[in-house]
Amino acid sequence: MTNINQVNESAQSYSAEKNPGKKTQKADAFQQALIDALDKPEPSEMGNMLASPLGEIASKELSFTGDSSTVSGKTDQLLQMLDLYSAQLEDPNIPLKKIAPVVKQIKEDAGELLKETQSLSKTDEALKRIAQETAVTAHTEYFKFQRGDYLS
Repeated sequence: MTNINQVNESAQSYSAEKNPGKKTQKADAFQQALIDALDKPEPSEMGNMLASPLGEIASKELSFTGDSSTVSGKTDQLLQMLDLYSAQLEDPNIPLKKIAPVVKQIKEDAGELLKETQSLSKTDEALKRIAQETAVTAHTEYFKFQRGDYLS
């Protein structure tokens, strides 16, 4: 056993002799960093140096709009508005002037829906097609109403 210890001791002394400057350089670097850190003034010694808080950082790449549930909800809402519009057109007691704001809202919602469909992924292609067809139908009804197709 004593022979093994002698081999280990000689190996350690050989490696210590081979790199004598590396340990002292690392120790000196650490010691210098520690001294530098201790020499920095304490926050109370800094006086009235206040940092302004950071504002919100907006992400240009990340967007949560346009997901399939949003498009689905807006499509459903637009279809309900088209049903209401259709029912109002069939009622002879409702003047066209009362229907005009509904038609304008339908056009605006259709435009928003078309924008939302642009961010849908390839997996939502069927929903995208339905939403686009609904928006086109809504725009068509708006133009028919503005053109006077429903005047009698």
